[in-house]
Amino acid sequence: MPIIQVDCWEGFTEDQKKAWAQELTAVTVNRFSIPADKVLVILRESPLANWTQGGVVANDPDFLDKSRSATLQSAT
Repeated sequence: MPIIQVDCWEGFTEDQKKAWAQELTAVTVNRFSIPADKVLVILRESPLANWTQGGVVANDPDFLDKSRSATLQSAT
C-alpha cells in the first residue's frame, strides 16, 4: 500500500486539500495500476513559523526575497 505524506504550510482550503488528495491518488493509481483504496494520502500542515529556508522563517513578510537571496549567496 503506497503511503503519500505531504508536509505543507497551513492555509489551504478544505476543497484544495480534497482535490490535492484526489489527484495524488489518481496519479498513483494510474502509474502503478493499483486500486484507489490501497493509496493512503496524509497531508500534514504546519504553521509558517515552523518553516525556514536559507535561515529565513517563512512568516517573514519578505520571506521569498530573503530566502532566495540566502540560497544564491550560499551557492557562490
